[in-house]
Amino acid sequence: MSVVAIVPAAGLGTRLRPLSDAIPKEMLPVGRALALERIIAELQAAGVGRIVFVVSPQKEAFLRKHFGESFGYALQPEMRGLGDAILQARALASGASRLLVALGDAVFEEPTLGGLTRRVLAADSPIAIAVQQVPRERLSKYGVVAPAPSAPRNGGTFKVCDIVEKPAPEDAPSDFAVTARYVLPDTLFETLEKTPPAKNGEVQLTDALQLLLRAGVPGSAVPLLPGETRHDIGGFETYFKAFVTFAMNDPEYGAALRTYLKETLQL
Repeated sequence: MSVVAIVPAAGLGTRLRPLSDAIPKEMLPVGRALALERIIAELQAAGVGRIVFVVSPQKEAFLRKHFGESFGYALQPEMRGLGDAILQARALASGASRLLVALGDAVFEEPTLGGLTRRVLAADSPIAIAVQQVPRERLSKYGVVAPAPSAPRNGGTFKVCDIVEKPAPEDAPSDFAVTARYVLPDTLFETLEKTPPAKNGEVQLTDALQLLLRAGVPGSAVPLLPGETRHDIGGFETYFKAFVTFAMNDPEYGAALRTYLKETLQL
């Protein structure tokens, strides 16, 4: 089956200002590689050949200069939500039977490069969503999946029947939060066109997924395994942690950095 990866990277990066006023957040270094370079390596290691970036008009020249014309570039003129961003890639994803959405501000620390993405692609459902368990008090920051009644609880891939955006902890259907990687059918574009905007005027991917799942389209959740960690780069605290984590694991400089940190912090 033909797969096209869509990498939304048009966001304004407001939580990283003034840094993001000078450089797109997706182009910030995480260790010695740029965030988008890490995402590209992950996707290619998982066997994905076609990658489309969704960018703002201000970011397009920046990314084209660095990555060249080996990738597709779709423009999102106005920031109208993740669902709208994906919709802008429709023309460049023509012919694909499956869509792999990889958020451009999340990189993964994993024992095997592309391992999570390969498992999401391998799920036997039209919809497959990477998830991680999150403490209930934090669930209101995430989309949360509802396991199907017969879903096993053995830590592996399980069937889902619904998804809820940012529920109150007491209303959350599980403690499995969506985590930045999705495999979706090409019918997603038609669903996004019919998805009403949220109260803030943005078209949300979660709302479109909810419509598909509630209409009976089969879905699966793919949990992160031990040793796999999502790192967000959308705010300074999480970005700093991501940079330090990858820098400490650098094959050339990591050992020296770990020694320095132990001596400096007396760990």
